[in-house]
Amino acid sequence: MAPAPRLKHAEFRGRIGIARTVITPPVGIYSRTWGSARHDVAEGVHRPALASCLIFQTLDGECELVFVTMDSCCADDGEVAAIRSAILERFKLQPEQLMLHPSHSHSLPVLTRRTADRAGGEKLTAYLDSLAPICFSLVEQARDSLEESVLSWAYGRCGLAFNRDAVDPASGRDICGLNLTEKADDTLLIGRVAGADGKIRATIVNYACHPVSLGGGNRLLSPDYIGAMREMVERDSGGICVFMHGASGELTPRRSYEAQGEVADQNGREIGYAALSVLSGMFPPGQELRYQGVEESGTPLGIWRLAPRADVSTQLSARFLTTQFPLLPFPSRQELEGQLAAATERFAIERLERSLARRAQVGDGPDGDFHFTVWRLGEAFLVSTPAECYSQFQIDLRRQFPDTTVAVLNLSDGTTTYLPKPESFLRDVYQARIAFYQPDALARVTGLARDAIQQMR
Repeated sequence: MAPAPRLKHAEFRGRIGIARTVITPPVGIYSRTWGSARHDVAEGVHRPALASCLIFQTLDGECELVFVTMDSCCADDGEVAAIRSAILERFKLQPEQLMLHPSHSHSLPVLTRRTADRAGGEKLTAYLDSLAPICFSLVEQARDSLEESVLSWAYGRCGLAFNRDAVDPASGRDICGLNLTEKADDTLLIGRVAGADGKIRATIVNYACHPVSLGGGNRLLSPDYIGAMREMVERDSGGICVFMHGASGELTPRRSYEAQGEVADQNGREIGYAALSVLSGMFPPGQELRYQGVEESGTPLGIWRLAPRADVSTQLSARFLTTQFPLLPFPSRQELEGQLAAATERFAIERLERSLARRAQVGDGPDGDFHFTVWRLGEAFLVSTPAECYSQFQIDLRRQFPDTTVAVLNLSDGTTTYLPKPESFLRDVYQARIAFYQPDALARVTGLARDAIQQMR
């Protein structure tokens, strides 16, 4: 006789710790992230910036994984490496045990010291110096809060994200804006951490959409749509809400690049309602919906009822993978410095400064380093890269593992570059124009991640 059908969430049972703190940068800090901006320093605060920590341990405490997320735009590789190194040393962790993940709001400072000599740069330097101690405190608080809990996952949908590889209809020029001809990945993944009493301790929202509701006209520090989304979820479900930014290389909100905070709040509410909808449909922790048999009525009724699970996974494992990819032809430092010296438009200067930073990061050889992390959390996997992968990355991984829950994170543990689809290199889209690696890099990372998940299952 075939086993009775069952419907369940991917789950992990273990010891989970949670911590949260405010990390809003000071007003007056250097925070220019847009070439189109007319200001260099932040003039106020829209919503607070937050940092959160989740610690996952096996029930015996023998294996531990540490996840730290901070509201920030992104960081240069050296700054992230320094913070990571400090956390690893302080807590005696191996590289695969730590994920350091930015929310990627473009209304918060880029974490780099190369702009320390500009207006508000002294505040940026002091802010950067504060981040490692803040992370130390978060990890310690999360460890103090460890208690047996169940992490459950469920997929949903949210229509906020749009493809942004568009074409200007007047000129035919490739632009970064709403492309209404190509459907965006609308996958929303929700994680729920519940304690022994069943109450929600934390909600994880994994969604792929650039936090660019606010553009160069905004002069306020803001977590972008993430702020309103978090507030909604926490108000209605309890616990804290942690955002995991997905593979959003070509995805933007429906309303993007605007100046008023209400636009970010509207976008955040859309994700918040979608997240709460998924939470509302989830089973209690450690339970599944199980087929019971037939109940005779006007027609034979198939009866399903909730029942306790006896097989909630307690497994934790992690891998930190390193490789190299061939680089695209790229201007030399001397060429870029010459172009920068001749540039007069602020947006052109911003582009060239970023290009110089990229050249310094990849060096002068034919290949560039690449690393990423894969965690197994019970019956689910987290795949975290330092790149801005196109959403095809998460689509393909989830398609290859239809019976496995896969969370995908962009820009973790450093910043490399965009990983566009190969066909993007046939156009003049922004992401392909500034990419480091050859067009097959996205497929290579997908294959490596697929192999890692397969081996860890």
